[in-house]
Amino acid sequence: MNKTCLKCGHPNPTASGDPLEACPSCGAIYSRVEAAWGVRPNGANAGAAATTPAHAAPAAPVAPPAEADTVGEFAVWMRLESLYPTFRSLVQLVYWLFVVLAVVCFAGALVGAWNGAGASRVGTFFGGLVLGLLFLIVAKVSREMSLMLADLADAAVRIASKVRP
Repeated sequence: MNKTCLKCGHPNPTASGDPLEACPSCGAIYSRVEAAWGVRPNGANAGAAATTPAHAAPAAPVAPPAEADTVGEFAVWMRLESLYPTFRSLVQLVYWLFVVLAVVCFAGALVGAWNGAGASRVGTFFGGLVLGLLFLIVAKVSREMSLMLADLADAAVRIASKVRP
């Protein structure tokens, strides 16, 4: 099956048609890029009025809803229509792992304060609190930075799709 990547334009004459098949050049998953651009692959939705052949120019990307008037609403729409949902899910998983580590540190601080004696009681309590706060700060900052990176990548693809030749 001959397939041309909508993201980078690289032809792939050995494409298998697998729904999760990726472009050998840029790594984009064909079905996700087609879904983001609103293009139906050949054979999909056989009852639909028209399908877009692989060699035809792709349709324009799906426009944001009219009610997305503010920057925040647009950002929410863009994140829902992301080309990188796996990366976003991985970021959320790492965030929650850091939150769990913070909770464990806070629990350790309480247990150390309860079971310790003298200076070790105070040291364990404040050490656990500081470590827990550190994990929470790292979790929040790393999640925000990673999602910002994904937002930039999504925006770059959307901008490039509008200025392609």
